[in-house]
Amino acid sequence: MRFFRIIALFSAIFMLYSCGKDTKQTQSNLSGVTDEEKQFALTLYGEDVKVIAKGDLLGSGKQCAIAAIVLKQTDNSYWIKKGSLIRKEGNEWKPILKMEEKLTGASGDLLVNQINAKDGYIIRFDTTKKPLEINIVMANETGKATSDDAVLKYNKEKDSFEFTTPFENIP
Repeated sequence: MRFFRIIALFSAIFMLYSCGKDTKQTQSNLSGVTDEEKQFALTLYGEDVKVIAKGDLLGSGKQCAIAAIVLKQTDNSYWIKKGSLIRKEGNEWKPILKMEEKLTGASGDLLVNQINAKDGYIIRFDTTKKPLEINIVMANETGKATSDDAVLKYNKEKDSFEFTTPFENIP
């Protein structure tokens, strides 16, 4: 009888610890992010969202953030299920680049014939370069690259993202 009580006690402690851990992880994903950023990111992708970059990413003087559902992170890259680069416009946040089944900008498609990215993307970027450039490839179900590298760069004059040639030396 005593053995079963000990097992029940350890099971209860394990359950409480596991449940608390998930809540803390979601909150830590968004730590240091303003309430506005957090709320907008949550409306885009729900509680699994993580803000992986923020600041004046485009060198335009406006606050931006990259909100995504991250499946795996390494030192300088993220395998994301989907994500968006969002920017504060006046009093509200708006997505200006969506990395979902297809890549779209604020005004629609990025003028490429793209198949659906059903397993997401692998993205890399250097937040010290302004404007931000995002190296992006489609991922397969195991998080490996399945397409050629592409680079998305923000064009200030057009106020939109466009494809450029891949760059080297991402930290």
